[in-house]
This record gives sequence, C-alpha cells and structure tokens, in this order.
Amino acid sequence: MPEISQSISTQPRGKNHANQFSKTEEPLAEISRKFLADISVSDFHTCHEYLAAVRLARHMTKIDVCRASQSDASAASGVSLPTISKIESGIYGEPGFKTMIRLARGYGIPLASLERFFV
Repeated sequence: MPEISQSISTQPRGKNHANQFSKTEEPLAEISRKFLADISVSDFHTCHEYLAAVRLARHMTKIDVCRASQSDASAASGVSLPTISKIESGIYGEPGFKTMIRLARGYGIPLASLERFFV
C-alpha cells in the first residue's frame, strides 16, 4: 500500500495558534453591520435576492431567521423554514402583511424596505 504523507502541522493548538487566523479584532456583529451598510434595497429588483443578501451579510442561517422571526417562544408566531427557503429561492408568491412583518423581524430590517417590492 502507498504511504500517505501527513501534511497537518503538529504545532500545539493554543491561543497564539488560533490568533493567526483572526486578522481583525472587530466583533462579528460590527463586521456584519459594515457589510450590511453596503447593501441598499434599491440595488435589488426582487425581494428574494435582497433577503438572501441581508441574511448572508449578517452571517445568519435560515434557521436563525426562523427563530428571530418569532415574537415569543412559539414557532407558530414566526416564519417556517420551508417558507423562508421558498421566499429566498423566489418560488413563493407575494407574502401577506403578517408574513412581511415576521420577515422584517426575522431578517432585522425595517418593514419599509420590504414594502418597496410589493407596491
């Protein structure tokens, strides 16, 4: 059998080793705000592209959006994962007013930024 060479470093994984990968001291939330500042709702022609860009800029998963869209601990008060997937893929029709409120809450954006797409 051929031998497989090990290309993995055997350096100890301490604090100094982990710091070589972090090029910035800024917290992730601040970095996300900077990315989000570059996203203008007027740059997008469709709602699903805008929502996907906002989610990715905030380093959120679709499950994060589901949880953030809930007004209380009840899953029924938010937007479901399949609905978010359909909306971001563009196959969902025009959402109702309650869904738009929940989407705005889930993505952390003002409701007015969504109304542009459904006027």
